[in-house]
Amino acid sequence: MSRPTPRKRVHARHSSASGHGPRPVQSDYESDAAHYIDSHPVPAPNPALLNRTNTDLNLSVLRRYLPSINSTLSIAANAVVYTFNPSLPGWDKTGIEGTYFLCMQDPASAAVPAVPRACIFVLNRRGLENVILDLADVADFEVVDEIYIFRLRGAGGDEDEGSHNKVMGIWIHADKDDTRVMNAALIAETLKHVRAAGGDQNDPDGAAPTPQEELGPAMQAIGRRLSLSDLFGAQDGTKG
Repeated sequence: MSRPTPRKRVHARHSSASGHGPRPVQSDYESDAAHYIDSHPVPAPNPALLNRTNTDLNLSVLRRYLPSINSTLSIAANAVVYTFNPSLPGWDKTGIEGTYFLCMQDPASAAVPAVPRACIFVLNRRGLENVILDLADVADFEVVDEIYIFRLRGAGGDEDEGSHNKVMGIWIHADKDDTRVMNAALIAETLKHVRAAGGDQNDPDGAAPTPQEELGPAMQAIGRRLSLSDLFGAQDGTKG
């Protein structure tokens, strides 16, 4: 009796048409990133930027608003701006809060002789409008209950009856025991310096019109500079 012939085993072929083609190569992102960095070396940092101090950086920011600022005399990390409301009487918050700077400025180009200028600049972190207080507009300065109080001159530099109601207050956070005392002393000394050099510049009969302040690109982008009238406008029922 003969044995049956064994059947040959047929091996199934898997074609690409059946959906079982070669597996795609998986990307190794870390290796790709390393290869990219190796083939694209990071440029060397600019030495001028590496050597810039915090003072240089602050001055650069301030000059984008007022190019006439040439130095900072003092800085406080946080300040809150108030206006005095005589109808209460009491202090109104202006909504302006941020870093405080006491700055020296270049003399006005039209002033003869050249008169030194100084300002207080509060860089508002809660909005686009900053406070810039020209110390030439300050008739009187004192410190009461930890608030710097500035009584402002009238529009023409005089101390008319209406200007007595224009009082601004600035409270600064004291990160050290002597922060407020030191800043108050610097304000008083700077005011004395500006007044002594200015002589009768604030006399309304002899003073020349104040030249238009040059605005930096940051101030130009905002579109306008916040004036003192804007700060006190809410008390008068007006908007600057």
